[in-house]
Amino acid sequence: MNTCMTITCATCEQDTDCRIGYSNRLIQPIQFACPHCNSTVEITLDISEAPHSNFTFTGCDSSKNQPAGPFDGTNPFVDLHLDFPVKFGAYTLGMTPWFAAINQLQDGNGGDREMAMRQSMFHSSRLNILNQLYPRSDELKKVINLYHGSNKQLFQKRAAEFLEKEQEKSLLQQDLNATLYCVIAKAFFPFVVHEHGKEISEELPKLLFGLDQTQLGLFIADLFKSGFLTDLQRDCLRIYPRVFDVEIPFRPALFLDFIEEQESELIAGRVSSQDFFGLKDIYKDVLEIIARQIVLVAGINNLYHRGNFNSFKAIDGGTLSSLQKLSEKTLSDKFKYLDECWYNLSVSDLNLGLRNAIAHNNIDYNNKTQIVTYYPEGGRLNMMEGKNVSFLAFMRSLLLAFREMHNLHHVIKSLYYFKLLVYDRHTAQGEV
Repeated sequence: MNTCMTITCATCEQDTDCRIGYSNRLIQPIQFACPHCNSTVEITLDISEAPHSNFTFTGCDSSKNQPAGPFDGTNPFVDLHLDFPVKFGAYTLGMTPWFAAINQLQDGNGGDREMAMRQSMFHSSRLNILNQLYPRSDELKKVINLYHGSNKQLFQKRAAEFLEKEQEKSLLQQDLNATLYCVIAKAFFPFVVHEHGKEISEELPKLLFGLDQTQLGLFIADLFKSGFLTDLQRDCLRIYPRVFDVEIPFRPALFLDFIEEQESELIAGRVSSQDFFGLKDIYKDVLEIIARQIVLVAGINNLYHRGNFNSFKAIDGGTLSSLQKLSEKTLSDKFKYLDECWYNLSVSDLNLGLRNAIAHNNIDYNNKTQIVTYYPEGGRLNMMEGKNVSFLAFMRSLLLAFREMHNLHHVIKSLYYFKLLVYDRHTAQGEV
Protein backbone atom coordinates (compact mmCIF):
# COMPACT_ATOMS: atom_id res chain seq x y z
CA MET A 1 0.00 0.00 0.00
CA ASN A 2 1.14 3.55 -0.72
CA THR A 3 -0.07 7.06 0.01
CA CYS A 4 0.74 9.99 -2.23
CA MET A 5 0.60 13.44 -0.66
CA THR A 6 2.11 16.89 -0.92
CA ILE A 7 3.66 18.35 2.22
CA THR A 8 4.65 21.92 3.04
CA CYS A 9 7.93 22.56 4.84
CA ALA A 10 7.42 24.59 8.03
CA THR A 11 10.74 26.40 7.50
CA CYS A 12 10.60 27.56 3.88
CA GLU A 13 6.87 27.00 3.24
CA GLN A 14 7.64 25.24 -0.08
CA ASP A 15 5.87 22.10 -1.28
CA THR A 16 7.30 18.60 -1.88
CA ASP A 17 5.49 15.64 -3.39
CA CYS A 18 5.85 12.37 -1.45
CA ARG A 19 4.96 8.76 -2.15
CA ILE A 20 5.04 6.83 1.13
CA GLY A 21 5.26 3.06 0.88
CA TYR A 22 3.85 1.16 3.84
CA SER A 23 5.98 -1.09 6.01
CA ASN A 24 4.33 -3.54 8.42
CA ARG A 25 5.94 -1.74 11.36
CA LEU A 26 3.08 -0.30 13.44
CA ILE A 27 4.78 3.06 13.94
CA GLN A 28 6.82 4.29 10.96
CA PRO A 29 8.93 7.41 11.62
CA ILE A 30 10.13 8.78 8.28
CA GLN A 31 12.68 11.56 7.81
CA PHE A 32 14.18 13.41 4.88
CA ALA A 33 15.71 16.79 4.15
CA CYS A 34 13.48 19.36 2.52
CA PRO A 35 14.66 19.63 -1.13
CA HIS A 36 14.22 23.40 -0.97
CA CYS A 37 16.00 24.38 2.27
CA ASN A 38 17.57 21.20 3.75
CA SER A 39 15.50 21.43 6.93
CA THR A 40 14.63 18.09 8.51
CA VAL A 41 11.11 16.97 7.67
CA GLU A 42 9.49 14.20 9.70
CA ILE A 43 6.35 12.22 8.89
CA THR A 44 5.14 9.49 11.24
CA LEU A 45 2.80 6.87 9.84
CA ASP A 46 0.73 4.94 12.40
CA ILE A 47 -1.01 1.79 11.13
CA SER A 48 -1.96 0.41 14.55
CA GLU A 49 -5.62 1.01 13.66
CA ALA A 50 -5.37 -0.58 10.19
CA PRO A 51 -6.91 -0.34 7.69
CA HIS A 52 -7.07 3.29 8.85
CA SER A 53 -3.78 5.23 8.58
CA ASN A 54 -2.81 8.12 10.85
CA PHE A 55 -0.17 10.67 9.86
CA THR A 56 1.53 13.16 12.15
CA PHE A 57 3.96 15.82 10.96
CA THR A 58 7.01 17.52 12.50
CA GLY A 59 8.73 20.34 10.64
CA CYS A 60 6.07 20.19 7.94
CA ASP A 61 2.36 19.78 7.39
CA SER A 62 -0.02 18.44 4.81
CA SER A 63 -0.17 20.95 1.99
CA LYS A 64 -3.32 22.83 1.11
CA ASN A 65 -2.47 22.10 -2.53
CA GLN A 66 -3.04 18.35 -2.75
CA PRO A 67 -2.95 16.92 -6.30
CA ALA A 68 -6.20 15.85 -7.95
CA GLY A 69 -4.35 13.16 -9.92
CA PRO A 70 -0.78 11.87 -10.41
CA PHE A 71 2.03 14.27 -9.55
CA ASP A 72 2.78 16.54 -12.51
CA GLY A 73 6.39 17.46 -11.71
CA THR A 74 5.64 20.95 -10.43
CA ASN A 75 7.25 20.14 -7.06
CA PRO A 76 10.32 18.10 -6.13
CA PHE A 77 9.44 14.43 -5.57
CA VAL A 78 10.64 11.93 -2.95
CA ASP A 79 9.91 8.21 -2.60
CA LEU A 80 9.85 7.00 1.01
CA HIS A 81 9.84 3.51 2.53
CA LEU A 82 11.37 2.15 5.73
CA ASP A 83 12.08 -1.34 4.37
CA PHE A 84 13.84 -0.62 1.06
CA PRO A 85 16.47 1.74 -0.32
CA VAL A 86 14.71 4.51 -2.22
CA LYS A 87 15.82 6.96 -4.91
CA PHE A 88 14.89 10.59 -5.33
CA GLY A 89 14.18 12.01 -8.75
CA ALA A 90 11.31 12.17 -11.19
CA TYR A 91 7.97 10.63 -10.26
CA THR A 92 7.04 7.50 -12.21
CA LEU A 93 3.45 6.38 -11.92
CA GLY A 94 3.23 2.85 -10.50
CA MET A 95 6.96 2.48 -9.82
CA THR A 96 6.53 2.30 -6.05
CA PRO A 97 9.49 1.51 -3.76
CA TRP A 98 8.32 -2.12 -3.52
CA PHE A 99 8.09 -2.56 -7.31
CA ALA A 100 11.47 -0.84 -7.73
CA ALA A 101 12.96 -3.26 -5.16
CA ILE A 102 11.48 -6.29 -6.96
CA ASN A 103 12.91 -5.06 -10.27
CA GLN A 104 16.31 -4.62 -8.63
CA LEU A 105 16.19 -8.18 -7.30
CA GLN A 106 15.07 -9.49 -10.69
CA ASP A 107 17.95 -7.73 -12.44
CA GLY A 108 20.36 -9.15 -9.90
CA ASN A 109 19.08 -12.65 -10.63
CA GLY A 110 19.42 -12.48 -14.39
CA GLY A 111 15.76 -11.72 -14.96
CA ASP A 112 14.45 -14.50 -12.71
CA ARG A 113 11.22 -12.98 -11.36
CA GLU A 114 10.38 -16.04 -9.26
CA MET A 115 13.70 -15.86 -7.42
CA ALA A 116 13.19 -12.14 -6.88
CA MET A 117 9.81 -12.80 -5.28
CA ARG A 118 11.25 -15.50 -3.00
CA GLN A 119 14.00 -13.14 -1.85
CA SER A 120 11.45 -10.39 -1.26
CA MET A 121 9.34 -12.77 0.85
CA PHE A 122 12.39 -13.76 2.91
CA HIS A 123 13.25 -10.09 3.47
CA SER A 124 9.65 -9.49 4.52
CA SER A 125 9.69 -12.48 6.89
CA ARG A 126 12.81 -11.18 8.67
CA LEU A 127 11.24 -7.75 9.04
CA ASN A 128 8.01 -9.26 10.38
CA ILE A 129 10.06 -10.99 13.10
CA LEU A 130 11.81 -7.68 13.75
CA ASN A 131 8.42 -5.98 14.04
CA GLN A 132 7.57 -8.39 16.85
CA LEU A 133 10.92 -7.93 18.60
CA TYR A 134 11.58 -4.19 18.58
CA PRO A 135 8.72 -3.34 21.00
CA ARG A 136 10.46 -5.69 23.47
CA SER A 137 13.86 -3.99 23.31
CA ASP A 138 13.53 -2.57 26.84
CA GLU A 139 12.71 -6.06 28.09
CA LEU A 140 15.86 -7.35 26.38
CA LYS A 141 18.00 -4.68 28.07
CA LYS A 142 16.66 -5.72 31.47
CA VAL A 143 17.40 -9.40 30.83
CA ILE A 144 21.00 -8.65 29.81
CA ASN A 145 21.48 -6.40 32.85
CA LEU A 146 20.14 -9.16 35.10
CA TYR A 147 22.69 -11.61 33.70
CA HIS A 148 25.42 -9.45 35.23
CA GLY A 149 23.54 -8.98 38.51
CA SER A 150 23.54 -11.07 41.67
CA ASN A 151 19.94 -12.33 41.43
CA LYS A 152 20.43 -15.18 38.97
CA GLN A 153 17.01 -16.66 39.68
CA LEU A 154 15.38 -13.42 38.56
CA PHE A 155 17.53 -13.50 35.42
CA GLN A 156 16.27 -16.99 34.60
CA LYS A 157 12.68 -15.87 35.25
CA ARG A 158 12.79 -12.77 33.04
CA ALA A 159 14.71 -14.61 30.33
CA ALA A 160 12.05 -17.33 30.28
CA GLU A 161 9.40 -14.64 29.86
CA PHE A 162 11.32 -13.14 26.94
CA LEU A 163 11.81 -16.56 25.35
CA GLU A 164 8.19 -17.50 26.10
CA LYS A 165 9.24 -20.87 27.49
CA GLU A 166 9.43 -22.68 30.82
CA GLN A 167 11.93 -21.23 33.28
CA GLU A 168 15.32 -22.94 33.65
CA LYS A 169 15.76 -23.75 37.34
CA SER A 170 19.52 -24.34 37.34
CA LEU A 171 21.75 -21.47 38.47
CA LEU A 172 24.99 -23.11 37.34
CA GLN A 173 27.06 -20.70 35.26
CA GLN A 174 26.94 -22.93 32.18
CA ASP A 175 23.15 -22.99 32.37
CA LEU A 176 22.97 -19.25 32.91
CA ASN A 177 25.13 -18.83 29.80
CA ALA A 178 22.92 -21.24 27.85
CA THR A 179 19.89 -19.11 28.71
CA LEU A 180 21.69 -15.90 27.84
CA TYR A 181 22.68 -17.14 24.40
CA CYS A 182 19.16 -18.41 23.71
CA VAL A 183 17.97 -14.85 24.38
CA ILE A 184 20.64 -13.42 22.06
CA ALA A 185 19.79 -15.94 19.33
CA LYS A 186 16.10 -15.06 19.43
CA ALA A 187 16.48 -11.30 19.72
CA PHE A 188 18.98 -10.87 16.89
CA PHE A 189 17.85 -13.53 14.45
CA PRO A 190 16.71 -10.92 11.86
CA PHE A 191 20.14 -9.24 11.80
CA VAL A 192 22.59 -12.13 11.55
CA VAL A 193 23.44 -15.02 9.21
CA HIS A 194 22.56 -18.07 11.28
CA GLU A 195 24.73 -20.45 9.25
CA HIS A 196 27.90 -18.51 10.07
CA GLY A 197 27.36 -18.69 13.81
CA LYS A 198 26.37 -22.34 13.61
CA GLU A 199 29.60 -23.21 11.79
CA ILE A 200 31.75 -21.50 14.44
CA SER A 201 29.82 -23.06 17.32
CA GLU A 202 30.18 -26.55 15.84
CA GLU A 203 33.75 -26.39 14.50
CA LEU A 204 35.59 -24.38 17.17
CA PRO A 205 35.08 -26.96 19.98
CA LYS A 206 36.56 -29.61 17.69
CA LEU A 207 39.56 -27.35 17.07
CA LEU A 208 40.02 -26.69 20.79
CA PHE A 209 40.01 -30.39 21.67
CA GLY A 210 42.65 -30.98 19.01
CA LEU A 211 45.10 -28.53 20.62
CA ASP A 212 47.71 -29.27 23.27
CA GLN A 213 45.44 -29.34 26.32
CA THR A 214 48.10 -28.17 28.75
CA GLN A 215 48.92 -25.12 26.64
CA LEU A 216 45.22 -24.47 26.00
CA GLY A 217 44.67 -24.59 29.76
CA LEU A 218 47.34 -21.94 30.25
CA PHE A 219 45.59 -19.78 27.64
CA ILE A 220 42.21 -20.20 29.35
CA ALA A 221 43.70 -19.45 32.77
CA ASP A 222 45.37 -16.30 31.46
CA LEU A 223 42.16 -15.02 29.85
CA PHE A 224 40.16 -15.37 33.05
CA LYS A 225 42.86 -14.35 35.53
CA SER A 226 43.35 -11.07 33.66
CA GLY A 227 39.60 -10.54 33.34
CA PHE A 228 40.05 -10.07 29.58
CA LEU A 229 37.38 -12.54 28.47
CA THR A 230 34.86 -11.49 31.12
CA ASP A 231 35.25 -7.80 30.25
CA LEU A 232 35.06 -8.53 26.54
CA GLN A 233 31.84 -10.51 26.93
CA ARG A 234 30.36 -7.68 29.00
CA ASP A 235 31.22 -5.08 26.35
CA CYS A 236 29.73 -7.24 23.58
CA LEU A 237 26.52 -7.57 25.56
CA ARG A 238 26.38 -3.78 25.91
CA ILE A 239 26.31 -3.46 22.12
CA TYR A 240 23.38 -5.79 21.50
CA PRO A 241 20.58 -3.62 22.96
CA ARG A 242 21.93 -0.62 21.02
CA VAL A 243 21.23 -2.46 17.77
CA PHE A 244 17.53 -1.90 18.36
CA ASP A 245 18.24 1.83 18.50
CA VAL A 246 19.22 1.58 14.82
CA GLU A 247 16.81 -1.12 13.66
CA ILE A 248 14.93 1.29 11.39
CA PRO A 249 17.85 2.33 9.14
CA PHE A 250 19.10 -1.29 9.27
CA ARG A 251 16.02 -2.39 7.29
CA PRO A 252 17.15 -1.18 3.83
CA ALA A 253 20.67 -2.39 4.66
CA LEU A 254 19.26 -5.89 5.23
CA PHE A 255 17.68 -5.74 1.78
CA LEU A 256 21.16 -5.44 0.30
CA ASP A 257 21.84 -9.05 1.35
CA PHE A 258 20.16 -10.02 -1.91
CA ILE A 259 21.89 -7.78 -4.44
CA GLU A 260 25.40 -7.05 -5.58
CA GLU A 261 26.66 -4.07 -3.61
CA GLN A 262 27.73 -1.87 -6.50
CA GLU A 263 28.99 1.49 -5.31
CA SER A 264 26.67 3.33 -7.70
CA GLU A 265 23.65 1.67 -6.10
CA LEU A 266 24.90 2.37 -2.58
CA ILE A 267 25.38 6.05 -3.43
CA ALA A 268 22.00 6.39 -5.18
CA GLY A 269 20.02 4.53 -2.52
CA ARG A 270 18.48 6.58 0.24
CA VAL A 271 17.40 5.68 3.76
CA SER A 272 14.03 7.05 4.85
CA SER A 273 14.91 7.55 8.51
CA GLN A 274 17.30 8.93 11.13
CA ASP A 275 20.35 11.12 10.96
CA PHE A 276 23.93 9.86 10.64
CA PHE A 277 25.26 11.75 13.67
CA GLY A 278 22.91 9.89 15.98
CA LEU A 279 24.30 6.54 14.83
CA LYS A 280 28.00 6.98 14.14
CA ASP A 281 29.39 6.08 17.57
CA ILE A 282 28.03 2.54 17.53
CA TYR A 283 30.20 1.84 14.45
CA LYS A 284 33.32 2.98 16.29
CA ASP A 285 32.40 0.93 19.36
CA VAL A 286 31.72 -2.25 17.37
CA LEU A 287 35.09 -2.03 15.60
CA GLU A 288 36.89 -1.42 18.89
CA ILE A 289 35.35 -4.62 20.25
CA ILE A 290 36.36 -6.55 17.12
CA ALA A 291 39.92 -5.32 17.67
CA ARG A 292 39.88 -6.98 21.09
CA GLN A 293 38.13 -10.13 19.85
CA ILE A 294 40.96 -10.64 17.36
CA VAL A 295 43.26 -11.23 20.34
CA LEU A 296 41.28 -14.42 21.06
CA VAL A 297 41.51 -15.49 17.42
CA ALA A 298 45.26 -14.89 17.48
CA GLY A 299 45.78 -16.85 20.69
CA ILE A 300 43.98 -19.89 19.27
CA ASN A 301 45.86 -19.47 15.99
CA ASN A 302 49.21 -19.48 17.81
CA LEU A 303 48.20 -22.63 19.69
CA TYR A 304 47.16 -24.30 16.44
CA HIS A 305 50.33 -23.47 14.50
CA ARG A 306 53.01 -23.29 17.20
CA GLY A 307 51.59 -24.87 20.35
CA ASN A 308 51.89 -21.71 22.47
CA PHE A 309 49.35 -18.89 22.65
CA ASN A 310 52.15 -16.33 23.00
CA SER A 311 54.15 -17.60 20.00
CA PHE A 312 53.79 -15.51 16.82
CA LYS A 313 55.21 -15.99 13.36
CA ALA A 314 58.06 -13.60 12.56
CA ILE A 315 56.84 -10.62 10.51
CA ASP A 316 59.27 -8.31 8.65
CA GLY A 317 62.22 -9.80 10.49
CA GLY A 318 60.70 -9.39 13.94
CA THR A 319 58.21 -11.18 16.14
CA LEU A 320 55.83 -10.31 18.96
CA SER A 321 56.85 -11.59 22.37
CA SER A 322 53.35 -12.16 23.73
CA LEU A 323 49.61 -11.91 23.15
CA GLN A 324 49.70 -8.87 25.42
CA LYS A 325 51.88 -7.09 22.85
CA LEU A 326 49.33 -7.86 20.14
CA SER A 327 46.53 -6.43 22.28
CA GLU A 328 48.41 -3.10 22.39
CA LYS A 329 48.49 -2.76 18.59
CA THR A 330 45.91 -1.01 16.40
CA LEU A 331 43.24 -3.02 14.62
CA SER A 332 44.89 -2.59 11.21
CA ASP A 333 48.25 -3.82 12.58
CA LYS A 334 46.73 -6.90 14.20
CA PHE A 335 45.61 -8.50 10.94
CA LYS A 336 49.14 -9.27 9.73
CA TYR A 337 49.84 -11.47 12.74
CA LEU A 338 47.02 -13.90 11.86
CA ASP A 339 49.07 -16.25 9.67
CA GLU A 340 47.06 -18.96 7.83
CA CYS A 341 44.27 -18.20 10.27
CA TRP A 342 41.67 -20.78 11.27
CA TYR A 343 39.04 -18.00 11.34
CA ASN A 344 38.00 -16.33 8.10
CA LEU A 345 37.88 -12.69 9.15
CA SER A 346 36.01 -10.42 6.72
CA VAL A 347 38.59 -7.64 6.75
CA SER A 348 37.22 -6.01 3.60
CA ASP A 349 33.89 -5.37 5.35
CA LEU A 350 35.54 -3.19 8.02
CA ASN A 351 36.09 0.47 7.08
CA LEU A 352 39.00 1.35 9.37
CA GLY A 353 39.42 4.82 7.86
CA LEU A 354 35.82 5.68 8.68
CA ARG A 355 36.23 4.30 12.19
CA ASN A 356 39.30 6.51 12.77
CA ALA A 357 37.55 9.57 11.38
CA ILE A 358 34.54 9.01 13.67
CA ALA A 359 36.81 8.52 16.69
CA HIS A 360 38.50 11.87 16.00
CA ASN A 361 35.32 13.65 14.83
CA ASN A 362 36.77 14.26 11.37
CA ILE A 363 33.48 13.84 9.52
CA ASP A 364 30.83 15.85 7.73
CA TYR A 365 27.32 14.82 6.75
CA ASN A 366 25.09 16.28 4.05
CA ASN A 367 21.52 15.67 5.19
CA LYS A 368 20.11 16.47 1.75
CA THR A 369 22.27 14.06 -0.28
CA GLN A 370 22.82 11.61 2.62
CA ILE A 371 26.55 11.61 1.89
CA VAL A 372 29.10 11.16 4.69
CA THR A 373 32.50 12.77 4.03
CA TYR A 374 35.23 11.49 6.31
CA TYR A 375 38.89 12.33 6.71
CA PRO A 376 40.90 9.29 7.87
CA GLU A 377 43.99 11.46 8.36
CA GLY A 378 42.18 14.59 9.43
CA GLY A 379 43.25 16.95 12.18
CA ARG A 380 46.34 18.11 10.32
CA LEU A 381 47.13 21.73 9.61
CA ASN A 382 46.81 21.18 5.87
CA MET A 383 43.38 20.02 4.76
CA MET A 384 43.40 16.40 3.56
CA GLU A 385 41.16 15.13 0.78
CA GLY A 386 38.02 13.51 2.18
CA LYS A 387 36.37 10.24 1.21
CA ASN A 388 32.67 9.86 0.58
CA VAL A 389 30.26 7.14 1.60
CA SER A 390 26.48 7.22 1.43
CA PHE A 391 24.35 6.83 4.55
CA LEU A 392 23.02 3.57 3.07
CA ALA A 393 26.58 2.27 2.53
CA PHE A 394 27.41 3.30 6.10
CA MET A 395 24.44 1.35 7.45
CA ARG A 396 25.48 -1.65 5.36
CA SER A 397 29.01 -1.41 6.73
CA LEU A 398 27.64 -1.16 10.27
CA LEU A 399 25.46 -4.23 9.70
CA LEU A 400 28.41 -6.27 8.42
CA ALA A 401 30.59 -5.11 11.31
CA PHE A 402 27.91 -6.09 13.81
CA ARG A 403 27.64 -9.51 12.18
CA GLU A 404 31.40 -9.95 12.49
CA MET A 405 31.27 -8.97 16.16
CA HIS A 406 28.40 -11.40 16.70
CA ASN A 407 30.25 -14.23 14.93
CA LEU A 408 33.34 -13.56 17.05
CA HIS A 409 31.14 -13.60 20.13
CA HIS A 410 30.69 -17.30 19.40
CA VAL A 411 34.42 -17.62 20.12
CA ILE A 412 33.86 -16.01 23.54
CA LYS A 413 30.92 -18.34 24.15
CA SER A 414 32.96 -21.42 23.20
CA LEU A 415 35.89 -20.45 25.42
CA TYR A 416 33.50 -19.89 28.33
CA TYR A 417 31.97 -23.33 27.88
CA PHE A 418 35.41 -24.92 27.59
CA LYS A 419 36.43 -23.35 30.89
CA LEU A 420 33.22 -24.29 32.70
CA LEU A 421 32.77 -27.80 31.34
CA VAL A 422 36.35 -28.96 30.74
CA TYR A 423 39.06 -26.81 32.33
CA ASP A 424 37.35 -26.27 35.70
CA ARG A 425 36.56 -29.98 36.06
CA HIS A 426 40.12 -30.99 35.21
CA THR A 427 41.41 -28.39 37.66
CA ALA A 428 39.15 -29.72 40.42
CA GLN A 429 40.49 -33.20 39.76
CA GLY A 430 44.07 -31.97 39.86
CA GLU A 431 44.71 -32.65 36.18
CA VAL A 432 45.77 -29.09 35.26
